[in-house]
Amino acid sequence: MSNTARVLALLVSAAMFVFSSWVYINTGDWVAAFFALASVAYAFFFFSFGGGFRGS
Repeated sequence: MSNTARVLALLVSAAMFVFSSWVYINTGDWVAAFFALASVAYAFFFFSFGGGFRGS
């Protein structure tokens, strides 16, 4: 995975976490809490198993 794709995936995961957390705080919906936790798992996956950041 290229550095650009990895950074984009991490940004999308962060945005998903922020939005899901906001929804959970405002509604108390357990599905939003699940998606917030899933976004952390996605970020962990992309950072850990994507091969790490490579120099250009």
